[in-house]
Amino acid sequence: MKHFYIILLLFSTYSVYAQKEFQGVFIGLDINYLYLFGGAQVNGQETIGDGNRSAFGLTGGYRWHFDNDLVFGMEVQLNKPFGTFKNTSNPAQAIVNYFIKPQSALQFQFGKVLGVENNHLILGYFAFNQTRFDIDITMPDGSTFQQTDFENFGRVGLGYEGRFSSHWSTRFQIGTSMDALPDTHNGIDTKLNLLYGF
Repeated sequence: MKHFYIILLLFSTYSVYAQKEFQGVFIGLDINYLYLFGGAQVNGQETIGDGNRSAFGLTGGYRWHFDNDLVFGMEVQLNKPFGTFKNTSNPAQAIVNYFIKPQSALQFQFGKVLGVENNHLILGYFAFNQTRFDIDITMPDGSTFQQTDFENFGRVGLGYEGRFSSHWSTRFQIGTSMDALPDTHNGIDTKLNLLYGF
């Protein structure tokens, strides 16, 4: 009978632990292929630079794993996109170069844990994204001037996270941006994360 109670205690402990697989603080790597856009004013007209670019950075946040296996989380993402944008198809016939600076996002997620060991998480997310640009403009007569741009917009999508050890998991997300400027497009976003939970 003593052994039965020990086994029962161990099983109960495991069950409680399994129910909280996605609870607590986490940090990780943030690898993205994201749609970005920026705007510049050339002779009083908006000139757009946009497209998908790779980005690499860090993410970290906190998640609540409730008893009904629903999960709510929030995290901060900081990453640096690679590459630039160039626009030459504007009414002023200027050459507009957009240099992408580090960007940040505040992301919220809501999901459902699945699996016998509660190691799988299906989720949806919404993120407030901030992207900055340094912009160099060269006019047809050779004169140059600089601008900066700061864009706030949302990202939405779905994702899957799988935990492969007591602390480590991988997460894949796919979604779209919610652009805020005319002549931009709702591009496809993909995100890959390697996460460590405390």
